[in-house]
Amino acid sequence: MRLTIRQAVPRTKAHSQFHANVRNLQLGCSGFILCFGLTVALLLTAVKSTVAQETNPRRQQQNNDAQARAIENAFRAPRRVELSEEVQAKLEALREKRGPEVGPKLIEFQQKINAIYTREQRARRREVIEAARNAGKSPQEQRELVNATLKLTEAQQKQLEEIRQEQQQLLRSIQQEVLAALGVAGQQQPSGARRRITPTHANVSYGPHERNVLDFWQAESDRPTPILVSIHGGGFRGGNKSVAQDLLRQCLEGGISVAAITYRLSQHAIAPASFTDSARAIQFIRSKADEWNLDASRMASTGGSAGAGLSLWLGFHDDMAKPDSADPVARQSTRLTCMYVNNGQTSYDPRFIRDLFPGKDTYQHPALVQLYDADLTKLDDLLAEKYKLFEMVSSMNYLTEDDPPVILSYNRPFDVEVTSQSVGIHHPKFGEVLKEKMDALGIRCEVYAMGKTRSGQQGLSTYEFIREQFKMDD
Repeated sequence: MRLTIRQAVPRTKAHSQFHANVRNLQLGCSGFILCFGLTVALLLTAVKSTVAQETNPRRQQQNNDAQARAIENAFRAPRRVELSEEVQAKLEALREKRGPEVGPKLIEFQQKINAIYTREQRARRREVIEAARNAGKSPQEQRELVNATLKLTEAQQKQLEEIRQEQQQLLRSIQQEVLAALGVAGQQQPSGARRRITPTHANVSYGPHERNVLDFWQAESDRPTPILVSIHGGGFRGGNKSVAQDLLRQCLEGGISVAAITYRLSQHAIAPASFTDSARAIQFIRSKADEWNLDASRMASTGGSAGAGLSLWLGFHDDMAKPDSADPVARQSTRLTCMYVNNGQTSYDPRFIRDLFPGKDTYQHPALVQLYDADLTKLDDLLAEKYKLFEMVSSMNYLTEDDPPVILSYNRPFDVEVTSQSVGIHHPKFGEVLKEKMDALGIRCEVYAMGKTRSGQQGLSTYEFIREQFKMDD
């Protein structure tokens, strides 16, 4: 075996100093890293604490607001009771007294209902409800639209029914308290006062698709009656044929027949399917003039949101009748006498909407994305056919001096801040741009925000306007 013996090299003072410096540097780095890590950890903890402090009060405020709204809606006076200052004071006193106990129960019911739906169903439900509210639908009509749009399983339907029954029991007891507090306990709602009016003809097919259907209510008259066509909203992704019951009742009592149509949605076929379906429905109704006792020369349209956009498109578009067609329906006119619309868009061109709301993402609204099947984050780099489609379904592009008058009504103030895509897509600016163009052509156009013109004048109702345009008082 061979052994190798290494001789130790004696350390000089320089060596010792070098190794000492290295050790000090290592200790310094370790200390710096430790301190830096502790500092970052403390900063993250502080940030989390700050966010939590900011988020919790915000969330608490949202819960408080939701509870306040639930209490206010539950403790309402019946329609037959005049809402005087005395009645309002009694209601407010009752809310303050019973609210702390009842409010949490009302919210709990809502939480239980929300828990029944899947995440996708909850998102779709919010969209449908928001669209229905923007279209001026009643809470009952909103629920019907939700039920018609969402496909619930039998288990979900059973759970929902059980919760609804408990909820209704509580609401009925609250209404009894309200009646007692207002001194009208024992008075019953007049029989049939809120009963829905059954269509004369329901689910009449006007085209090949399952959604090409309409309901028709015939006004009693010895002479042919004018007709109002109601087109539902829902972002071209939901909704079903419907008409506000108060408006329906007014029309029928005033000698105006009514139809409510539905159409293919974006998930069935992208634009212009919903637009051409609506035109076909107008032609079909006209083809029934003799059978349904209609005056085909007097036809108006109304609708909210998407239904408003469809109404405007029909009103401004050149007549789509094909006089030489072998199809008798296609030979009918698509022209309208007038339009009264709610929260409507006067153009669906994302480029126009981007210019209307600079710096906002309103033009990227999911409803528009699906309507065109286009990536609107790349708005300037789309195929030419998409831009043609934008222009094809935007009503303002068809405006000419021979077009009918229109009233556009919006639920928010004229100068409301655009804080979300929903606020933007239902903004009164859409109506004001149209009014400027129609004023230049000498065509009547009125825009209301929260029921009044920009000058503060009280606006007309749908019934008042169409009755005037139908010249029923001449």
